[in-house]
Amino acid sequence: MSSAGISFGGLASGLDTKAIISALTAIERRPITQLETKKTQLNKQKSLFGDLGTLLDKLTKAAKALKTTSDFLQMKAASSDEDLLTATASNTATPGSYDIKVKSLARAQVSASAGAASPTTSLGGPASLQIDIGGNTHLIAVNSPTLDSVAAAINAQDIGVRASVVDTGNPINGGAERYQLVLRSATTGSEGAFTVAYDDGDAAFQNLINGITETVGGTNAELQIGGISVFRASNSISDAIPGVTIDLKSADENTTVQLTISTDAEETSKKVQAFVDAYNAVVDFMAAQNVVDAEGKTSSPLFGDALLRSVRTNLRGIVGGIVGGTGNEAYQLLSQIGIKSDTAGKLTFESTRFAEALADDETAVAAIFADPTSGLMGRMVDQLDLYTDSVDGLFKARSDSFDRQVKDTQRRIDDSERRLVTFTQQLEAKYANLESLLGKLQSQGSSLNSLPSLNRN
Repeated sequence: MSSAGISFGGLASGLDTKAIISALTAIERRPITQLETKKTQLNKQKSLFGDLGTLLDKLTKAAKALKTTSDFLQMKAASSDEDLLTATASNTATPGSYDIKVKSLARAQVSASAGAASPTTSLGGPASLQIDIGGNTHLIAVNSPTLDSVAAAINAQDIGVRASVVDTGNPINGGAERYQLVLRSATTGSEGAFTVAYDDGDAAFQNLINGITETVGGTNAELQIGGISVFRASNSISDAIPGVTIDLKSADENTTVQLTISTDAEETSKKVQAFVDAYNAVVDFMAAQNVVDAEGKTSSPLFGDALLRSVRTNLRGIVGGIVGGTGNEAYQLLSQIGIKSDTAGKLTFESTRFAEALADDETAVAAIFADPTSGLMGRMVDQLDLYTDSVDGLFKARSDSFDRQVKDTQRRIDDSERRLVTFTQQLEAKYANLESLLGKLQSQGSSLNSLPSLNRN
């Protein structure tokens, strides 16, 4: 043992003072060990609640995807002739059938110059041209005009007309008309139509600009929907039938295409399956926290937790609840449409039964999930929000409580560690002093024993 840097280690007393101090210190450390165990458990509990919160967030997302009728009912569009048109339907589309004729496609204007022998041959000195598009006139200047530089000057303006020099490979007159300046509108329809006019420059440049002629007109698409003529500048039309986007592929005014909008049971089933999977993940998590081994012990720090019991009970109550506003007594429970709960509380999803119920009465089936007043998904989202709200949710309150407890426990650990250091130092000093005293006494005894004996006789 040491005092003022001197090590004694029981040499005088014969006692193993190091072992004694170590044993006494270990006894004093027991409360600290208990506090450290408590801190570890608190952190584990907080981490597990965080994991559960993540699972509940996923469940909330899956429930929200089914919360309203427009979210729940996925729609699809089917064309009787996809060579003429295809279509997609959003969940806001209304089921129905439409007769459509595609009379013409929307086209972008294309204009081209007469042929030239080279794209780099000079067309004279500084020049300029005008392009009118959408009611706006754009003046384009070219310092050293050639086919290439004129195309580059037009493209630099970014006015909705793109220019290029095309090698047509025309062999006439030894390729004297091989290259053409080609201008294309960036948009289809009459709104993208343009005109090109000479403004200034030498004769060669003037001949080039004046020789530009329209090869493809900028025209709108024309189609008939139920006998009503519809004109659009694009071949992708999203505002003729609400919630439906029609993509025109080719025109044939003599062919009637039937476009059918209907409920997409497969896509709706995928969203229901996602909800079932998210719900079962929560059930599995909770079951794992309540596992008891053969000796009646559990390893989970959340065993028997009251908040977990509340979550489990409330969620089970919702998925097992009845929705009275469906308008069809045959479809008021999840179990009636193929979503059943087993003995462990997990859900099973029979997609075939669900599709049959949806085909029989999609309004009633949708109401089970999405009725504005009593739909199960609205109830689910509201209940989950009580737990997971980031401001005043019960999980937030529990997490804050864990943080406070961990902080308080760490403070107690730090205080106890400081007291333990002081206690150990006091023991070391006490035993060092004892060894020092015993050493002095032993030295005095040795000195007395070494004195000559007095003859008293």
